[in-house]
Amino acid sequence: MRYFLILLFLMTSCKESSNSKFENIKSLPNRDYEVALKFINDYNKDFFSPHSESLEWLSKNKTITQNLLQRYKQMLDSAKIADPELGLDFDPIINGQDSDEQGFEIKKIDSILGYVTVSGKSAPNFEIVLKVIEKNGVTLVDGSGVINIPKSKRPKY
Repeated sequence: MRYFLILLFLMTSCKESSNSKFENIKSLPNRDYEVALKFINDYNKDFFSPHSESLEWLSKNKTITQNLLQRYKQMLDSAKIADPELGLDFDPIINGQDSDEQGFEIKKIDSILGYVTVSGKSAPNFEIVLKVIEKNGVTLVDGSGVINIPKSKRPKY
């Protein structure tokens, strides 16, 4: 009898747990995914600017998290230590050395996890994955390219 009660308790608690997870998924905040698109298109314009200074541009940007900015700085610093002449040989925000001059458009949205996949307007096979979060009611970009984007979510080239 005691084992039966323990088993019943475990089954009930597991069932409640899975229901509450489902409710949390249903009640995720509404994120503004256009923030990701605007960010990457604005960054892209800066990328093609002849006098581009990405770190300075990112530092002034109000649509990204401090986490993204710090990870970007860490990547640059680590690359500079590893190879002072070359530094980082690709742009971690776009995950490449080149980009689409025409800009990007939204291809896919994972509204549960907050990932936005954009593709190039003139090169639709060129994709970038961004991650958005909601903080204090504001949608912010927390990942892009290789920064804060797990390998399993990045485009396969």
